[in-house]
Amino acid sequence: MAADYDGSISPFLREILETQGGSQVLQCYQCGTCSGSCPVIDEMEYGPRRIMHLIQAGDEATVLSSKDMWRCVSCYSCSNRCPRGIEITDLMADLRRLALEKGYARDKEAEFGLAFAETVQMHGRMFEPELLTRYYLRVLDLFSLVGMVPLGIKMLLRGKLPFRPDEVAHREEIQEMGVVDSTRLHVATGLRMRRNGQAPKRLSGVLMALLTGLLVGIRFGKGKVQ
Repeated sequence: MAADYDGSISPFLREILETQGGSQVLQCYQCGTCSGSCPVIDEMEYGPRRIMHLIQAGDEATVLSSKDMWRCVSCYSCSNRCPRGIEITDLMADLRRLALEKGYARDKEAEFGLAFAETVQMHGRMFEPELLTRYYLRVLDLFSLVGMVPLGIKMLLRGKLPFRPDEVAHREEIQEMGVVDSTRLHVATGLRMRRNGQAPKRLSGVLMALLTGLLVGIRFGKGKVQ
């Protein structure tokens, strides 16, 4: 059992025990069945068995800085085969949430996930132009955003890309999804943009105005689409 010097359970382990996926984490006896069952174990840094051990040891920084939970494909092989009945796949989801909430997740995969969640939270459906704009602004990669413009122009001209988002009919249903703080609407800089629980539609307008400016600039700069 992870413990502080006074003999109490470490704060990180206590926090994990309060999650749905980690409630049985102390039952792990390191048999390795989870890692042996994982189809992407070769892509992981530690693997689920060692992640379980690090959690028991209370090593918050190592666990939440690891990319392992982002590489989990949620196949539930580890959970189905765990002899102790630990919901490891759900635990990986809890670790992703904690990594975002505590500021450990800084890689591009995490930023894309946030941009995706914010876009769905805004409209109830996916809107690809806004998703890409949000993502590239989050990672401060305007060069790559501009690089996507020629392809975006071709898709727009051929009717393959919507110019306006398709909003859900009942916006209150978006709020009923149970979106947590880490996936609520933010601008790329992290500024919160919610008002009384409702997302202001003008944020989408600002993002689309930026994208439209890039489209027009590239379009008339080149004279024609190749």
